[in-house]
Amino acid sequence: MHRIAFANALRGIAALCVVNAHYVLMFNYIKGAYGGLLPLTEPVFPSWMLEIFNPIGNMNMGGFGVALFFLISGLVIPISVASLNGSALAKTKFVIGRIFRIWPTYAVGLLVTLGALSVAAAYMGNNAPYTTSQVLMQMSLFRDWFGSSAPLDGVVWTLEVEVKFYLVVLLFWSMISRGKLFPLFVLGVSTVMVANFYPGNIHQAGALAAFVFPIKYIFFMLIGVAFNYHYRRFISSEKLFAITISMLCVFGYSGFTEGWPFEVIAAYFMAFAVFTVMYLFASTWAGGPIFTFFSNISYPLYACHGALGFVGMRIMIDHGIGAMPALIIQTTVTIFISWIIHKTVEDPTHRMGKRIAASIGKSPQISRFTRSTQ
Repeated sequence: MHRIAFANALRGIAALCVVNAHYVLMFNYIKGAYGGLLPLTEPVFPSWMLEIFNPIGNMNMGGFGVALFFLISGLVIPISVASLNGSALAKTKFVIGRIFRIWPTYAVGLLVTLGALSVAAAYMGNNAPYTTSQVLMQMSLFRDWFGSSAPLDGVVWTLEVEVKFYLVVLLFWSMISRGKLFPLFVLGVSTVMVANFYPGNIHQAGALAAFVFPIKYIFFMLIGVAFNYHYRRFISSEKLFAITISMLCVFGYSGFTEGWPFEVIAAYFMAFAVFTVMYLFASTWAGGPIFTFFSNISYPLYACHGALGFVGMRIMIDHGIGAMPALIIQTTVTIFISWIIHKTVEDPTHRMGKRIAASIGKSPQISRFTRSTQ
C-alpha cells in the first residue's frame, strides 16, 4: 500500500482546492449573494488576492479539486474489489462498506448546509428554501434519478457520480478485479456516443438526461482504474501511458463537444498531469502532518463547507467585519466543524462498516457442547 501513499495526501490538496474555489473565487464572483442573501455592492476581495489564490488564470480551481477526487477514487476502489474478490458475499461486503463510508458523513454535512440555509432565510425574513422530500431525495445520493429539483448544495452532484461509479464497479466486478480493459472500452464508447447523440448542454432535464449525465465523469474515474491496473502489474508502463492518454483525449472530446468552458477542461487535464507525476515520481509521499490532517478531514470538509461558508462570510461582512478577516474566521470555523464530524461521525461509522462487512459470510461458531446436546 505504500506505493499509493500519495493518494491520501492528494485528498487533502483536492479538498483545499475546492474550498479555495468556493470561499475565495466563487464568493467573490457572486458577491456573497447566496441563499437569498443580497449581493454586496463592492468587489469582495482585491485583484491581487484573486491572482494569488488562482495562479493559473485559465484553470477552474474547483474542477481541478473534483478531478483529483475522481482519479483518487478510481485508483483506490479496485484495491477493495481485489481484496474482497473470491470471498463469500464479496459484493455485499463492498456495498456495506461504501454505505457506511459515504452516507453518514454526507448526511451530517447536509444538515450543516440546511442549517446555514435556514439561517440565511431567517436573516432575510424568508421561509426555509427546501422541503422534507427534497432533503430526503438529496440525502439518498440518487436525487437525479428521483427527478428532484436543483441540488441544495454544490457538492452532491460529485457524490452522485461517485455512487454511480460504484454501480459500474459492481457491474464489472470480476473484470476489474482481474485487470481487464473491457470496462474502460465500454465506458469510452458510451462517452463518445452520449457526447454526439445526447449531449448534456442540450438535454439538461428528464430521466434519460439524468441517466447519461455521469457517464463521462465515470469514464474519467476509470483513468484512475487504469493506474490501479498498472499498480497491480496487470499492464505495463507503456500500456498505461497509451491507455490513459487515449482516455483523456476521449474525455476532452466529450467536454469540448458539450461546450464546456476551456477553464473546466483545462482543470481536468491539469489534475491528470499532477496525478500522473505524483504516481510516477512521488508515490511514497505521504504529505506530512499538515496534508495528513487535511486528508483526514477532507470528506467532511468537502461535504459541509459550501453554504456554511457563503452564509457565514456574507453575514459577517454585513456586520462590519472585513472580507479577509471574515474569510480567515470562516475557514477556521469550517475546518473545526469538519474535524468534529471526522472524529464523531466519519471515523466511527467507517470502522463500523468495516466490522459489519467483515462479519458477513462467517459461519456462527457452535461449541462442541452445543452440538452434542442438539
